[in-house]
Amino acid sequence: MGETNLILGVAGLPPESARNCTQELSPIPNGEFKKSINGDLLFLETNERKRYKSIISCKDINSPIIEGIWVGSQLSVGCIQNLWQVINPGELKLRLIRPAVDGSVCVVNNLGDAIPFRLTDDEVELSKTFGDKIFVCFRPWLIMKVINFSLETDEWNMSGGWKLFLEEI
Repeated sequence: MGETNLILGVAGLPPESARNCTQELSPIPNGEFKKSINGDLLFLETNERKRYKSIISCKDINSPIIEGIWVGSQLSVGCIQNLWQVINPGELKLRLIRPAVDGSVCVVNNLGDAIPFRLTDDEVELSKTFGDKIFVCFRPWLIMKVINFSLETDEWNMSGGWKLFLEEI
């Protein structure tokens, strides 16, 4: 196993540059909150654009290779963060909401027992239906734009760190 599960499609992660990485995924707001005339809180949204923003940070000795990473550049990211989806009782198939990193898909029941499945493109298919919900976990591939990044070095402690701010396109 390498130092991290993180995959950056354009740059590299040299040794001792990506241990102890963290990733935060959060939704990009696609609407706004408004108060009705009666004081009720309403959320006015568009359902077409459900995208993520992400902050990836790491504390290690070296920094990543930043060639090809600049503000505004496009980057394929094999995420550290898992996403979960549900296959409802009686259903056999589920289309993943994002493409999955190879080997990252896991299908379990509510007790955590592995459930056999077949993955074709981005569709999970079970061999039989179940009476309870089935849970699908995977690390997504996201196509993102670099919003900003930073590098830091602590010279005397021979350590460093970096942060990458991204938004899905």
